Amino acid sequence: MTDPHPATQAELDRWDAEQNERHAGSVRRVLVARHHQLAPHFYDVFLEWLAEELPEVRGVLELRSVPLRLRRRHPYAACVFWVQDPPEMWSVAGAGACSRLLAQCDRRGIPVVNRVDRLGNASKSTAARLIATAGLRTPLMGRVDDPEAFRRTRLGIPLPLFVRDDWTHGALMVRADTDADVAGVELGRFSVPIAVELIDLPSPDGLYRKYRYVVAGDKGVPQSLHVGREWIVRGGQHDTVYSDAIREEELAYLAQPEPNHARFVAAAKALGLDFVAFDYSRDGEGKPVVWEANPYPLLHLPEGRRDYRQAATKRVFAAMAALYLERGGIEVPASLEELAT
Repeated sequence: MTDPHPATQAELDRWDAEQNERHAGSVRRVLVARHHQLAPHFYDVFLEWLAEELPEVRGVLELRSVPLRLRRRHPYAACVFWVQDPPEMWSVAGAGACSRLLAQCDRRGIPVVNRVDRLGNASKSTAARLIATAGLRTPLMGRVDDPEAFRRTRLGIPLPLFVRDDWTHGALMVRADTDADVAGVELGRFSVPIAVELIDLPSPDGLYRKYRYVVAGDKGVPQSLHVGREWIVRGGQHDTVYSDAIREEELAYLAQPEPNHARFVAAAKALGLDFVAFDYSRDGEGKPVVWEANPYPLLHLPEGRRDYRQAATKRVFAAMAALYLERGGIEVPASLEELAT
């Protein structure tokens, strides 16, 4: 499927209409709501996979962009929002349009997956507090509303700490090991700066590991393991470490049930979210320390030396699709249920 990267509402509407006509096949449908400024093609890879593997399920999904006014007689058994969190950061107009569609769904009794009025719960500082209620450890965090107070008190957060944005994912992080470092942090580089306790968790081999676990309703899928030399671990970084041994370690992680599955599901419920990816590391006792929650995580089918991750991503796809059908009271095909487990 070619991604046209539409720049306007009209272009996205035409794209959606073409796709809906091509894949139409269900009387009861799940409305997939997007906005042309909020990464509308982020999950095209999921749609392509469904069309190839489970065309009857792909026919249930109807793509529409906001703003959208629902007809009195509509075919929607459920609605899911595919927008970056929180939408008001990316587009005030888009956030308003999503909120109005959510209100329409509520009035018509249409169940919603990942309500847009809950996406703000995934902000780092709020998420840390809510996730902790599920019995999972999270770092201490504080919003830097008063720069001088932060420099004077560090908001009660011990050193070392780091500063990052409360709302974005994969963005700048600045470490501070001393009070002089704290005083030198350029807070203007952040939209909504927060201070975060830096819990140093190297593994016995001196490397750092970050795990990703995806929750979809009551299902959970281990999606990836990244290993790096520095305290910030992100896929694709220059300091990411890869070897045959790490490959085998990741394969073992992807194949094993998550021992803290129930806590992660409880954390998703505490966030008010139905679909969310948790990034975490493990302390010396093997217990998770959760860094953040992402309700709109990157999903792709890796190629090359990490193509073995495709199986895990496809399980995430299947769990997503099953969640959408379950939320709409639509029967989940046995073939899809098998793929999701």
